[in-house]
Amino acid sequence: MKNKTLISSGKNTIVTVPKFSQYHSIGKMILLRRIATIILVVTFIFSSFTSFLKAKETEVRKEVQVQKDETKQAQVVNPQKSKPEAKGGLPKEPNPLTEEEQKLVDKIGKNVLIAPTEYFESQEDAVPYLKALLKGDHRNIKLYKGYEALSEDKRKQDYDEAMSKTVTALNPKTKEGLQFIIEVLRTKREYPMSLSEAAKAVKVSQDKSVIPLLRQVVKSPSSKVRLEAAGTLLALGDADTALPVLDELTKEGATSALGFIYHDMQGKKWQQKGLESIRKALTYDNNESKALGVLFLVGLTQRGTIKEDIRRLEDILIKISEDILDKKNWPISSRGYSDHRALETVILAFGELESKRAIPVLRRILEHPDASYLTRRAEETIKYLSK
Repeated sequence: MKNKTLISSGKNTIVTVPKFSQYHSIGKMILLRRIATIILVVTFIFSSFTSFLKAKETEVRKEVQVQKDETKQAQVVNPQKSKPEAKGGLPKEPNPLTEEEQKLVDKIGKNVLIAPTEYFESQEDAVPYLKALLKGDHRNIKLYKGYEALSEDKRKQDYDEAMSKTVTALNPKTKEGLQFIIEVLRTKREYPMSLSEAAKAVKVSQDKSVIPLLRQVVKSPSSKVRLEAAGTLLALGDADTALPVLDELTKEGATSALGFIYHDMQGKKWQQKGLESIRKALTYDNNESKALGVLFLVGLTQRGTIKEDIRRLEDILIKISEDILDKKNWPISSRGYSDHRALETVILAFGELESKRAIPVLRRILEHPDASYLTRRAEETIKYLSK
């Protein structure tokens, strides 16, 4: 029976990954364990999640306000009706801030975008600033010197980033912190960075009263917002809303969506639906999601949770490898190094399956010029499978 290890795949996600069997020496076992841990942490979190979301940056910047029916449900703090924007500056709207609030905003200035922790060491520090931002929007609040001369898109982006970084300083386990996080979810639908941070933060509260609100937020045109809102809905027990959204994101290549499902489903009423989502990933065109789906199914099979056709899983991994290795080169796609990450996952899954059929594929990886950084990992796996 193989041992297991829990590896963090983000602030709120833990991915359970089976370790390799013992090598011919303790030194080899420790080396492989370290390599596997590094690869999983880098691959499944920072590469998959960050690359996918950064690739959506253009989409995020072009997002428009959600449908009118959602907007009507939002109770905006001191709402201001938009007016035509003056050339080269902010629209002619009254500043909603008091003199004291504006002084606070001026004092913090661009620092909120560069080093927010210097000003927001606690929730107590963050609340006054967030209160000020909630009183208006990027159209009528001046964040820093020269802000009014920027394009509207840039002002919107900076206002959104300032608010999102302030949200991270709040404690959702406190009544005050949760109240402000909910206020952001209710009133700032056109700001994707703030919405995603608020959706992520509210998960910590485990307060199911936010489920109806999150069901509206998860309809956002932003992939980043949908991912965090669906992950929180799943953690709060609303699998019927969350799983279809996470399935779609997995299909697009957001492998962290699959990680949310894998981590949360153990012992849950929706576990069978979660298994269906993971199996569904094997049918997607996206090789990265497909490879991770195989790895998760291998882990569940080894734990005795399910019984998968191991031969079929091997076939899928070999096909993924051949699809990638047959390419002359692996250009950086719109989502980054997807082929590289897919092969990293394939190598790990081959080792877990103890598949000798993988050895020829692994040797091809060693020979491919674009796979040079996978050489050590592939060599170690070949040695392990040859024993």
